[in-house]
Amino acid sequence: MKSIGDRLENHDIKKLFKHPRLKMLDEFHRRINAERKAEGMKELPMAAIGVKTSHLSLEDMAYLLKRCSQSTNFSKCFFGSLKVKK
Repeated sequence: MKSIGDRLENHDIKKLFKHPRLKMLDEFHRRINAERKAEGMKELPMAAIGVKTSHLSLEDMAYLLKRCSQSTNFSKCFFGSLKVKK
């Protein structure tokens, strides 16, 4: 049995970023924080965006990313699309 130290040394971090969900989360994080920084607002952590999108499937996240990319205001479209209409 390998020790924890051996497993940590041989850990390839690039394998984690191959998952499509993480790629989309990274894109959401980068674009939302770019707009927030331009407006003088505090940046959101990656965890906040992950929690907001935790209930979405990969197909839904891909649709949301495409829809937000086509919008003039990325973050407004992102947060507006996640609101639940009563």
